[in-house]
Amino acid sequence: MINIRLSTRDIAMTAIFAALSWIVSEFVPGIPIIGASGSRISFDAALAPIYGIIIGPYLGFLAAIIGGLVAAGSLFTILTSFCTGISAFVAGMLAARRTCGKVMRGWMLSAIVLALLIAGWYSTEVGRQAPFYPIPHLLGLLIISAARGWIANKIEEERKERALSPMKGVNSEYIIGGMISIMLGTTCYFTYLDLTTVIEGLSVLGILSFLAYSMLIIGVFSIIYGLFSWIRPGFVTAVAMACYCGIIADHMLGNLIFIGMIDVVAPGLKDVPGLFMAVLPISVVERSLFTAIATIIAVALLSVLRRTGIIYRKTQ
Repeated sequence: MINIRLSTRDIAMTAIFAALSWIVSEFVPGIPIIGASGSRISFDAALAPIYGIIIGPYLGFLAAIIGGLVAAGSLFTILTSFCTGISAFVAGMLAARRTCGKVMRGWMLSAIVLALLIAGWYSTEVGRQAPFYPIPHLLGLLIISAARGWIANKIEEERKERALSPMKGVNSEYIIGGMISIMLGTTCYFTYLDLTTVIEGLSVLGILSFLAYSMLIIGVFSIIYGLFSWIRPGFVTAVAMACYCGIIADHMLGNLIFIGMIDVVAPGLKDVPGLFMAVLPISVVERSLFTAIATIIAVALLSVLRRTGIIYRKTQ
């Protein structure tokens, strides 16, 4: 049996994150969902894992759900409010060191949730026709299975030792290298777009697009490492892993909701499996950027809040 004791601070932090979730969902422009006119991916998707890591999986789930439901304006947005809730839960469970009950550990519950979502994909007709689409999600499951309790241990060590070693400054070489990589990736991407308007049917052009995505992702993570090279790498890596797994769980649940409501949100859409495979590279870049944003904010916020004594890591 799980025993949760709430303090005034827990309630206050939950209310703050729920309000933040509502504000971001309501007022910050989202990313349009390809194939679903008028629908968008809320920027709250990049923040939800932070809720779970900071205030725990249950309170993080509750904060994300409350914020999403208050901002929801249709049945589709009501259902997708649970996406950020799942993200906060999965990330929070990965950061929870203690067991959930007498047998189950946090990372096990995260693995079960993500595995069920992947199984849900293959249970649909669309999923069976696009069997390679869950590759990023299978990567998340592999990360959980390989890391297991390591993620929670690294985050717990940060709490005990106050996480930060003496300030050494940022690593400018990695930041400059990351900026160069992003510039090259952007150039490759627009070159790819220009060539496709001139040369049709040349499959080798696809190499340019994947090269562009790879360079963009490498550039983003290089900048992250450069900014936080003065913090123990293990802690930053653990936070990044937890954020990625939460964000990718959010993504898969959103896909399943989209498929279940496709006649409502995208009536008349043809070749749905083909659409999913076509946007897979975009989804990879999008979720990688969300992970980068979540990691930067989470590392900075955890460090500041703990040093000021406002929060402590409370595994639930």
